Amino acid sequence: MNHSAPYTLAAGVRSVPLVNSWYAHPFLVSPLTFGLYTRHSHLAMLDSYLEDPEQHRACVQLPELRGGPFIDHPGDPDDIRRFKDETLRRCALPLRGAAAVQNLFRLLQSSAKGGALAGLYPQVDDLLRQGVELAYDVCKQPSARFIEPCFYDSPLYDTSLQSVRLEKAVEGPRDFILSTPQLARPPASLELKVPFADPLWQSLYDGSHGVNELLEMVRPHLGDAARQLPLIQDILAPVRPPDPAASGPADSVRVRYFGHACVLMQGAGVNVLVDPLISYPGESALDHFTFDDLPPRIDYVLITHPHQDHVVLETLLRLRHRIDHVVVGRAAGGSLQDISLKHLLQHCGFERVIELGEYESITFDGGRIVGAPFYGEHGDLDIRAKLVYGVEMHGNACLFLADSNPPAPEFYAPLRKLLPRVECMFLGMECVGAPATWLYGPMLQKTLTHGEDQARRLDGCNAAMAHRFQQYFVPKRLFVYAMGAEPWLTHLTSILYSEESIQFKEARLLEATVRAHGKHAEVLFGKMELLL
Repeated sequence: MNHSAPYTLAAGVRSVPLVNSWYAHPFLVSPLTFGLYTRHSHLAMLDSYLEDPEQHRACVQLPELRGGPFIDHPGDPDDIRRFKDETLRRCALPLRGAAAVQNLFRLLQSSAKGGALAGLYPQVDDLLRQGVELAYDVCKQPSARFIEPCFYDSPLYDTSLQSVRLEKAVEGPRDFILSTPQLARPPASLELKVPFADPLWQSLYDGSHGVNELLEMVRPHLGDAARQLPLIQDILAPVRPPDPAASGPADSVRVRYFGHACVLMQGAGVNVLVDPLISYPGESALDHFTFDDLPPRIDYVLITHPHQDHVVLETLLRLRHRIDHVVVGRAAGGSLQDISLKHLLQHCGFERVIELGEYESITFDGGRIVGAPFYGEHGDLDIRAKLVYGVEMHGNACLFLADSNPPAPEFYAPLRKLLPRVECMFLGMECVGAPATWLYGPMLQKTLTHGEDQARRLDGCNAAMAHRFQQYFVPKRLFVYAMGAEPWLTHLTSILYSEESIQFKEARLLEATVRAHGKHAEVLFGKMELLL
């Protein structure tokens, strides 16, 4: 090992972000929602497991129950009991905040009947009081607006709960991770209790330090340096020269599909990466692009919406040193279900985050990025931090519609006017989707009936709606993506690839229908590369 040469964490090493030992996603990072998730989701699952561990162990073995509220812990149930006790202790303040949120909404429902609201502020818990504004809407319904920056600057934002587990990627589907605390670590792995925004993470990945420098940076965060420093040294690797092919073509536009909803579009000297979720070398026998196939610099990262498979901190934190700008939808500002991705990412160390509004544009030399409304797929909740995108380079336009499911394609008339000629359209067809409470349950202040919950699903287009999309925009190429089926996604989507699933049957029906009319349609899986 050449200790003076620049080193980085090896390409095949995962950086698994955790908050209080749960896999980190937006609602666990935001101090506005972390306590609610801990109180109404995590503790509820822990109690359920402790009541009947064998039922949880049986349920996690059933494919149809993957992704359900079942803890996958084959070890001693006392591990979970101790973890619950630790959670109650170290998360006492966020849990108090969650109770305060619930009491605030009860106060509004019982006391805000149309009169002045100023007299209610003294009854709001002081954890919240100076970060909320009470108001009525035009139908005289009371509401609370949460001023998010106040909560990131309060005791409710506890970065000591953030950590990252470093582990070598192995081949095969990953266990579903969202419903189980990560108490057991794989052999030769290491957990560093270092906040996501800490410069250490950039130093470990940007390839600007030698081995000894990196080891000294990590040393203060180790509990047992004598044992753990060799583990760190074992997962470091020399910086590889960038692959010239990764920088993209000089005189055309290239599109690369990395799996799920992750697409790289390169042209006009600009690199745009949509919904980054990147696999590791050695993680799958399926031919796929990895971090090594990304350019050294990413000008724009576009985030379509704040779901766990589209805001993937495991990927984003690893790429932070390469990213110039992150583009997100402009949150309405202040509702529990519509947290600001801008504030969240800034507190994870991303300095340049752009909030783009619907039908606003970002222009660059030779192209532009257009934001458009993201309809559906959010359980009929008022969520604004979401966008679909049109990206144009050298006159070649691609639409990235994610899981949008509008009442009709005509709702996108302004987008068609802005981009009348479409080379490629990427459209999600996860047409089953989870019920609304699967993701948003911890934030809801009124319980949904079973029928309401099943009706308000987090679903994308079926074949009929997708075909209408194709007929409306008339793209030269239609790609079905965001199906959650690649084997390196199972820890987030719980989906096991099957052509017999309703989602894939609908996607294949669309593919056949469009091809029968002489047009290009393709269900993406693994990787794809295209020159325009």
